[in-house]
Amino acid sequence: MTPTMPATEPACDGSASQPDDSPKRQQILDGARRMFLSKGFEGASMQDVARAAAVSKGTLYVYFDSKEAMFEALVLKECGRMQETLRRLGSGQGSVEDELQAIAHQMIAMLLQPEILAAMRMMIGAGEKFPDLARKIYQSGPERSVATLADYLHLRESRGDLAIGDCPAAAAEFVDLILSGLQRRALLMMPPLSAAETDAYVARRVARFLTGLKPAII
Repeated sequence: MTPTMPATEPACDGSASQPDDSPKRQQILDGARRMFLSKGFEGASMQDVARAAAVSKGTLYVYFDSKEAMFEALVLKECGRMQETLRRLGSGQGSVEDELQAIAHQMIAMLLQPEILAAMRMMIGAGEKFPDLARKIYQSGPERSVATLADYLHLRESRGDLAIGDCPAAAAEFVDLILSGLQRRALLMMPPLSAAETDAYVARRVARFLTGLKPAII
């Protein structure tokens, strides 16, 4: 059977059993986002979030039992968007090179957003104090995105488009090849590449990744 990209797995965000699309829950998350960006993860209190979200502290606790749960929910929402995008772009309908370039461009566009970079800085700063939260975010974000990309590579391998062997390892290498240098630049406040530079960067990196992975033509 030809493998397909799996559906998004549900992830626990530490909140109470309220619907994920609840308007009140989203109102609270919007307030939490503003507080985290203005005061930082450790500087923002539950009272700050309640005030920013225009809800009582009691209402806040109905939906989230801690600011760690709110931060995790914010990150998981972005992680879910990324994985849905990977599945959509990795449909297997186009050429491998074109689809990997599209995936690379979308990863760069989504993960180098100012809010995402701010969240990364906050987590790097708070990770030592909140190791369980850092671990959950890594597992729900980078680790799951690599697994989603590995499914795409396995799909392509099963069709004879690629000869990889270890798809999870190749997927991790692809993510590092595309993101590591650009994220480092962005986190250290260096100016982003221009659109033309990004196009050339992605084309070069994808070509490098595919070197040696194309099946031999007999």
